[in-house]
Amino acid sequence: MHFTTKTENLVKKQEFVKIKDGDICEYLLKIEFEGKQTPKRFSILWEEEQIDISSFWSSRESEKHFVSPDWSPRQVESRTASELPLICLHNKADVNRVTVALSDTENPATLSAGTVEENGKIIMRVDLFSQLCPATESYEVIIRIDRRAIKFYDCIRDTRKWWSELGYKCATVPDSARLPMYSSWYSFHQNTIPEELLYECKLAKEYGMDTIIVDDGWQTDDNSRGYAFCGDWQVCERKIPDMKKLVDDVHNLGMKFMIWFSVPFVGTESKNYERFKGKYLRFKQRTGEAVLDPRFKEVRDFLTDIYVSSVKKYGWDGLKLDFIDSFTLTEDSSTDYESMDTVSVEQGVQLLLEEATGKLKEINPDIMIEFRQSYVGPAISKYGNMFRVMDCPNDPIRNKIYSLNLRLTSDTIAVHSDMLMWNKNETNEAVLYQLLAIMFAVPQISIRFDSITADHKRILKNYLSFWRKHRDTLLSGELELFDAEANYTLAQSKRDGECVAVLYHNVVKRIEGTNCEYIFNATGKDGIYVDSDYPACYELYDMFGEKYECGAIQKGLNKLPLKNCQMVKIIR
Repeated sequence: MHFTTKTENLVKKQEFVKIKDGDICEYLLKIEFEGKQTPKRFSILWEEEQIDISSFWSSRESEKHFVSPDWSPRQVESRTASELPLICLHNKADVNRVTVALSDTENPATLSAGTVEENGKIIMRVDLFSQLCPATESYEVIIRIDRRAIKFYDCIRDTRKWWSELGYKCATVPDSARLPMYSSWYSFHQNTIPEELLYECKLAKEYGMDTIIVDDGWQTDDNSRGYAFCGDWQVCERKIPDMKKLVDDVHNLGMKFMIWFSVPFVGTESKNYERFKGKYLRFKQRTGEAVLDPRFKEVRDFLTDIYVSSVKKYGWDGLKLDFIDSFTLTEDSSTDYESMDTVSVEQGVQLLLEEATGKLKEINPDIMIEFRQSYVGPAISKYGNMFRVMDCPNDPIRNKIYSLNLRLTSDTIAVHSDMLMWNKNETNEAVLYQLLAIMFAVPQISIRFDSITADHKRILKNYLSFWRKHRDTLLSGELELFDAEANYTLAQSKRDGECVAVLYHNVVKRIEGTNCEYIFNATGKDGIYVDSDYPACYELYDMFGEKYECGAIQKGLNKLPLKNCQMVKIIR
């Protein structure tokens, strides 16, 4: 295989060494620069035969799966606090054709693929140092190319195991991070009112939620939804007169309490804004907030001290650490290198998280730390134990795709849905479809119970009861995905002879090798088809969990009278 390189760097020596051969090839690239220099983009290109390739996959892919021409290629940008360096090309049967990944998941890199019109091949490209990086004298990276003809999701999971072997281990996940949660964001936004929060908690606990996440608003009486008032992180007593009492009241309900921080932001209206001038990566004039520079120890100590002292003072069980992906080096960033203890933003982010989470776990070994897409890559997974889907309010399609994608790349980390909210006059089917979209992630719910219908409440309670009962199968079973280019027509998870499946489109569901199957119809239409390896009995359940019909299926193809958004239980 022939690599071509392009760079404007002054390179003294570069070499590719094949360190593994076969269906999975690994190449070690060594670069020695002409003295210490700020590396510019270093491009590596090679061609793959475009045979039986129809789809492009990356962790952030939500709707577009086509392979573009090389003059406008599909790509993914990666660094410590954003995404992961992996792309996959596969066929219509979800079989891998080529998966490319890098051993360096910290420094900025871009991976891309595009069709060459002249020869029907695909140009694969890796751009190292694709964003501003600190000066260095040398660099090494392994390029892993997996051409095994196995399911694409198995290739992705194997790549995640490879990263673990390289040292990118996942954080320990407490059991509480794998249970449904109530979030205040969509239901309250910044209008944080203790009595109303506590009321919602009482109901949430009855419905099967064990933690509340109190989001933005607790630290300011400004409700304009901006970040100009972030940075001091003092409880706004006009909103929450006694934070410790609120936490204790929630604990007395048998629930845990998490709180939100926008980690990098210091707003112009905060007392700390002047204190950190000269230690910002950039400033957003429109929204009035600056982004702290983690290369300064003073910045890291400031943030760590806030988290540690607050958890000690109030007894919080977890922190929602938001906007970590905003730590990005820019042309406006400080060049006061003598005052920094690292010149790498990526290393500064990791030092911050290592210091903060390490001290927090000394206080509470089971403390929950939520990160949000896009900062969900291997380099950061040893610090957060909850990875949540990016904001997609009332959007079941993206919530489904992103939660399933995160499941493939997150190993043992607890993957959470974005918070669910819906119109108070929504149809029962649409409410349940949102819930079925996140079946294979930990549910986060963000509605006001008094604002939804009695049917909505029954649907939610039945769903969460089922989810909790089958949690081990849903979160720890063998997850299989079908028709990625159609945004997953079917997802299922198997464990200990049990299978839970959701049909998102009208495809035939295979029944094989299990003792009991739970199949949900989320197709939008009545009736589903199953192709069974053996005769079996079935039971039909409505959207409230009530059984209303029993019957039998024969070996082979069967049509079941399962209505939209209802469930069938098939027993061997």
